[in-house]
Amino acid sequence: MIRPAEVVLPVLREALPEVSVVTWMADVQQRTLPMILVRPLGGYRHDRRPKDLTLRVIEMSAHTASDLADTEQLYDRALEALYAAWERQTVVADKGWVHSITETMGPTQLSPLFEDSWRVQGLIRLGLRPAHPVYTIP
Repeated sequence: MIRPAEVVLPVLREALPEVSVVTWMADVQQRTLPMILVRPLGGYRHDRRPKDLTLRVIEMSAHTASDLADTEQLYDRALEALYAAWERQTVVADKGWVHSITETMGPTQLSPLFEDSWRVQGLIRLGLRPAHPVYTIP
């Protein structure tokens, strides 16, 4: 099955080249803001197509050192990039694409993970479909 990060990270990195898009917080010496942190929270396989489709929930949080408004805008830009990838059916090479998207918890201000920063987080359910295998004729 496809991991959410295999599709989400390339999409967000292309849409937000000035932002650090990660799945794990780097040490303070290597951490850069603004940042989008993406972590899987669970999900399930599609009931009628369990070998092809998964519905995974991710936690997506935006982190900035500027202010709450900038952090909310960063979250919105990242979410819009995911919606655009769904609308265009953007395929991440050899991985797959987003076949559906639902924001299950909208942007919520939370306590920052480190001093002098802001954090806005939401939960997003992504339907993920793996890329089709390349068939060759022997």
